[in-house]
Amino acid sequence: MTEVVRSFRLTRVLHEDARSRVVNLLGACSYDGQETAALLLMEKTHFSPQFLDTIETGLSHAFSRIESIGQNDIYTWVFGWQAASKNEQADVKMTLICPATDELIAKYSTPERRMVLETPHMYRTVTKPWIDMLPTSKTAWVRNILQGISEQESILYNDDDPKAGFILLPDMKWDRRSLSSLYLVAIVRDESLKTLRDLRKEHIPLLRNIQTAGAQIARDTFGLPPASTDGSATPLRCFLHYMPTYFHLHVHLLSANFTSHPGALVGQAHLLEDVISLLELGVSFSDRTLGYAMADGHPLLHALQEAGYAK
Repeated sequence: MTEVVRSFRLTRVLHEDARSRVVNLLGACSYDGQETAALLLMEKTHFSPQFLDTIETGLSHAFSRIESIGQNDIYTWVFGWQAASKNEQADVKMTLICPATDELIAKYSTPERRMVLETPHMYRTVTKPWIDMLPTSKTAWVRNILQGISEQESILYNDDDPKAGFILLPDMKWDRRSLSSLYLVAIVRDESLKTLRDLRKEHIPLLRNIQTAGAQIARDTFGLPPASTDGSATPLRCFLHYMPTYFHLHVHLLSANFTSHPGALVGQAHLLEDVISLLELGVSFSDRTLGYAMADGHPLLHALQEAGYAK
């Protein structure tokens, strides 16, 4: 059967997912002496224990070439080519976070999670005071972008109005190559907006502008299809997180084909169009009970438990 596999010739790509590293291909094979349609489902293998062992002695032992993508505050992004690789494209995209706090270590570990049902009273008495007490250093990297210190070459759209403005740029988790996993982020300029709960009816124009700019950039810069003329369909999946990972309001804009992204799960993601619709109806997010998944060991969960909740 290896001869059949070797005879495969690509016709077109049916599906690709950059996050899960899979691609489904349509092509043709020589089978029983005839050319016949064939599907080839490809998945990149995981890092072997032997490869991970080499990193114990230093990253340079595992990679013959490391190329910088960008740096902002504690975050550095690089491409890496494995020692034996002859590939033109990088084998690995890496993010280095240094120094790494206990909170960040917990975030990127595999802890037990629970669903927290946060009532308006819990928000006002525990969550909001906890957010307000966070040091400004937590979002220094965001201010670096907004103030023109970092990542300026990546900015795709910039509205510098201090209240209604925002910037739009590729999320650093995107490899900037695979359109099926296109991932942009819009960061608002109004520093008083920290989470979904801060949004009011007067912020609808800001959110609509983010939608419009995102669709325009996705079409003109990256070649995604345009939104439908009546606005009822779009190639982008736009959402906000609650609870977010950093407390400066931002909107995630992903290709609608990017279905494996963990941040798009129920219990964290709120579709932007749903948020706008609820604001138009006069709904106050600060007066709603909101559910979200939270990892054991998260400082906010500890604060809630100290107050007698989520035990």
